[in-house]
Amino acid sequence: MIDNARILVVDDRPVNVKALRIRLSSVGYEVLEATNGPDALSLVEQEHPDLVLLDVMMPGMDGFEVCRRIKAKQDPDFLPVILVTARTETESIVKGLDLGADEYVTKPFDAMELMARIKSMLRIRRMYQENTHLKREIQATYRFDNLIGESPAMERVYNLVEKVIESTITVLLTGETGTGKEAIARAIHYSGPRKDHRFVCTNCGALAENLLESELFGHKKGAYTGAHEDRIGLFEAASNGTIFLDEIGETSPAMQVKLLRVLQESEVTRVGETEPRKVDIRIIAATNRDLEAKIQSGTFREDLYYRISVFPIALPPLKDRRTDIPLLAHHFLKKHTHEKAPAGFTPEALDALARYDWPGNVRELDNEIERALLLSTNGSPISRNELSEKIRGLPDRNWRKDGSLKDAVEAVECEMIQAAFEQYKGNRTRMAKQLGITRWTLLQKMKAFGIE
Repeated sequence: MIDNARILVVDDRPVNVKALRIRLSSVGYEVLEATNGPDALSLVEQEHPDLVLLDVMMPGMDGFEVCRRIKAKQDPDFLPVILVTARTETESIVKGLDLGADEYVTKPFDAMELMARIKSMLRIRRMYQENTHLKREIQATYRFDNLIGESPAMERVYNLVEKVIESTITVLLTGETGTGKEAIARAIHYSGPRKDHRFVCTNCGALAENLLESELFGHKKGAYTGAHEDRIGLFEAASNGTIFLDEIGETSPAMQVKLLRVLQESEVTRVGETEPRKVDIRIIAATNRDLEAKIQSGTFREDLYYRISVFPIALPPLKDRRTDIPLLAHHFLKKHTHEKAPAGFTPEALDALARYDWPGNVRELDNEIERALLLSTNGSPISRNELSEKIRGLPDRNWRKDGSLKDAVEAVECEMIQAAFEQYKGNRTRMAKQLGITRWTLLQKMKAFGIE
C-alpha cells in the first residue's frame, strides 16, 4: 500500500459512501467523499487524490461523464479510476473502459477483491510516477543547455544545433570517434518537440548486415532460422521519437538502399513481409568517416548521402577546443565521484591535460579522469603524477642515456604503441601486427601505459 494514499469515493448514496469510508480508513487510507459528479470533479482539482472509486449510476452527471472529464485532463501523474457497476452491466463496463477507466468492480463486491484492485492500481500509479520522474531526469541531463564547452568551436556547434532543434529535418553529425556525437543527438531530441517519445540508438557498424536489417526493420515469425516470433524493429519502436544511426558509413550498399527508402517514403518493411508500414520518426545519423571519399570509392550511395546530410554539423576534435578541457575534466570528475570527491586538480595536472592532443577525444578524457580518480588520495586534488604517462609527457630522448634502461625502453614502447593507436584508430589486431607482438601482449602494455 502507498503510505497516506488518498482515495476519492463517489456515490450518490451516502450509506454506500459511509461503508466504503469505514472499510478504507480501517487499513490506513485517507478518504475523500462526493455524492455527485460536479463535487467529485471539484475534489479532483483541489485535493489531488491518488485514486478515484467511482459509481456509474448517479443522477445528473453520471460516472461515465465524470470519468471522461477526469481522463480528459491528462493528469501527468496518472490518476487511476475504478468504476463500480452492477454485476449484469457488461455494456456499462465496456463503455467505462472505452472512456479511460483503469479498472472496475461489480456490485455486490467482495471486500478482499476491492482492496486487491485498489492496491494494484496504486502500485501502477507509483510506477508511473517513478517512470515520469526518471524521464524528466533524463531530459534534464541531456537537454541542450547541459552540453559542456565554451570554446569558439563549440559555440559554432551550438548555433547550428539551436537552429535544428524544433525542426524535423534529418541531421548528419560528423567528427572523429569520441567527439560527442551521441551527446549532441540526445540534446537535439530531448530539447525538441519529440522529447516525450523514445530516443533509440544503434551502431550500424556493430552488427552483421542480416542482423542489422532485423534490428532496424523487425521481422516476421519464421522469416529466418531463429525468428521464433514477430519482432518490431527500432524504426517502429522509435515511433514519434528519434532514431540515432551511429556510424552510418559502415553500412553495406544493400542496407543503404533500404535506409534510403525509409528516408524517402517514411515506411519500413519487416524481414519476411511484403507490406510496408508507415513510421513517423526523426533521423539523426553520425559518422567518423569521410562519406564523400566513400562515394568516390563506390562504397557509399550518393543519393543516400544527400538525404542524410540535409543539415550537417561537424564536431571539432578535443585538441581544437583545448579551453574546454578543464570544464570537461571537472565535469567527468563529478560524474565519477560517489562519496569523497577530490578537491579538483592541481595546476600541473590541468596543464598536462590541456597540452595532450587526445586522439580519443572526449571519450578518452572521460576514461583518463576515471582512472586518475582511482589512484587519487581521498580529499586531495588529482595531481600530475596520477595521470597516465602519455598525459604527463614522455621523457626527452636526450636524457635517456643517463636514465635507467627500463624507463627508456618503456618510453619508446609507449610512444610506438600510441603512434600505432592513432594510425590504426585503435584496431588492436592491426596494431599488434605492426608492432610485431601478440594481441594479448599489446593489451597488457596498453593497460600499463594507460592507453585507452
